[in-house]
Amino acid sequence: MSSSLSSNQLEKLKREIRECSERREQSLNQLKEWIIKHPFISNFNMDETILLAFIRARKYRMDRVFESIDKSSILMKVHNEWFDYKSEKLQRVLDLYDTGFLKVMKQRDNEGRRILHCNNNLDIEKFNIDDIYRLNTMIVNILSLEEETQISGIIYINDYRVNNSMKYFTMFPLKPLSDFIAQLKFIPIRAKKIILLGLPSYATQFLNIVKKGISEKMSKRIEFMDDTSQLWNIVDKSTMTKDIDGEANEREIIEDFRKKIDENIERIQTFLNFNVDLEKAGFFSLEDLENIGTFRKLQID
Repeated sequence: MSSSLSSNQLEKLKREIRECSERREQSLNQLKEWIIKHPFISNFNMDETILLAFIRARKYRMDRVFESIDKSSILMKVHNEWFDYKSEKLQRVLDLYDTGFLKVMKQRDNEGRRILHCNNNLDIEKFNIDDIYRLNTMIVNILSLEEETQISGIIYINDYRVNNSMKYFTMFPLKPLSDFIAQLKFIPIRAKKIILLGLPSYATQFLNIVKKGISEKMSKRIEFMDDTSQLWNIVDKSTMTKDIDGEANEREIIEDFRKKIDENIERIQTFLNFNVDLEKAGFFSLEDLENIGTFRKLQID
């Protein structure tokens, strides 16, 4: 497959992810063979860009790649409403995106990371919790197609300064929230930093669920900020939109990434057309997820 990576990005790929052309081809072939033999997943798309996203996110540790596909596939089917980007569901998620609720900045930071900003400014009369989850999964899936993002990862800024009311937090039922956080452990993208901006003190239960659902390594990447004064030590103020005290035009940022959504949504929809036999997987509740791992059962020739 062709690559548009710069020499600096290729060096980073080699240094941080330990990728070379030979290892890439061997791992892709190994993963394809594993998918073909899979006992409970069928019709899985062999798009090499998507497969590489899983491989690079786990730094070529193939047992973890297999685990990520196993468990993310199960969770995507159990909560298929979060990954339904068709017809009226797609229009709802695009309408929410166009409000600026969740934005992807046009410029990357100096380490090549994509910067996402969720301002949590939600019209609760028009949108619901599934719309929020659906928008997040759509954007992350589209970002996972970008080679530079596969290598450098993302920074996610969750900004509660505009909407930190108890009414807003009660929109997030604990069980679905726990399931949504659980699937974040298996997404094919590297979350390098999570910033919680203006999180109210009474949201401790919300925070405990987040920490419980992510790895210890990821937990250490969470930063708390009361205001944006500390943020400018991490990202360039000129690249951020005005709703987070930055200088970039919000509408231009929204329209720029909207083009990428329009260009890639069909590709993501095609990828999501795989099937999962939950009974064969031994999955009956979220508690079963920890015991599922076909990498222990399948032998790759």
